[in-house]
Amino acid sequence: FELSLRKMLQRRQGLDEFAKEIQQEDVDMDLFKCALWIGQHRNPTLDFDAYLETVNKMAAELEAHLPPPDERYPLRMIHSINKYLFDVKGFKGNKDDYYNPDNSCIDKVIDTKMGIPISLSLLYMELAARVNFPMIGVNLPANFMIRPLVGEVEMLVDVFDEGKVLFVEDAEAVIAKAYGDGAKVKIERSFFQDNTIRPMHFLTRMLTNLKQIYFNSKDYEQALVITDYQQEAAATADVLDFNRRDKGILLYMLQRYPESTLELQQYLKDKPEAEDADRIQQIVDSMRVPFFDEEDLSTPRSTDNQTEKKDDDYETI
Repeated sequence: FELSLRKMLQRRQGLDEFAKEIQQEDVDMDLFKCALWIGQHRNPTLDFDAYLETVNKMAAELEAHLPPPDERYPLRMIHSINKYLFDVKGFKGNKDDYYNPDNSCIDKVIDTKMGIPISLSLLYMELAARVNFPMIGVNLPANFMIRPLVGEVEMLVDVFDEGKVLFVEDAEAVIAKAYGDGAKVKIERSFFQDNTIRPMHFLTRMLTNLKQIYFNSKDYEQALVITDYQQEAAATADVLDFNRRDKGILLYMLQRYPESTLELQQYLKDKPEAEDADRIQQIVDSMRVPFFDEEDLSTPRSTDNQTEKKDDDYETI
């Protein structure tokens, strides 16, 4: 019992610290620390400082692989980071076990040297930032990539594909393939001029991936924990509403019917025209029991259910 209580308190610490960190202004928010706090839901004894020190050491090692300061052009920097991260350190995309939740937890990514696009991109961006080569996340329909914020280069880096560089036409082809049916995609050049940092969107995508993975594997308890993180980091009102819906559904699956009813009723109140409103109302009706006071069940809430398609359908840049 004491061990379970300790783990529960440690998990709660992760959520509390996460909530504190995201109160920062966007430009000051530390995504890597946020990701570590998210990882504590799965690894309650996570040694936060040890992982920060690991990344510090990696950045120092990376520095030795970089070209001379006056030759640090974007392509050369990307090539050097790729060589260090993928050839020297052996990191790679986990294509064989893509939906393992460890792939979305940055501590496990560092331990196993495997991840999915968004987690590998986070590590890549963190190392790049520490050697003065800032990069930003890019949400695409078929992938999550990153791009440099230095110079006037129009390129993307696919970290899941060992840092493959894509120029505009390549990226357009990737997006068109994701849409299918002979879709044609044109990327406006202004896209590469928007350097706005949107950490909440990044975190929303990471959390949505985790939630969907847990839901699909029927690990409803862990999925419910992720809704608490997502409630703190909802990037938009819609994300908050959909997260509330998901929370209600998860509570329903866990047979916590009074709580589920409250969440789902609130979702219906906030989103009366939602496409799934009829289905959600059916779930609420199925939970009505004579000894429930209906007035007590009239204050609902909900969650966010943007299913992921290999880590890339939901999220913003």
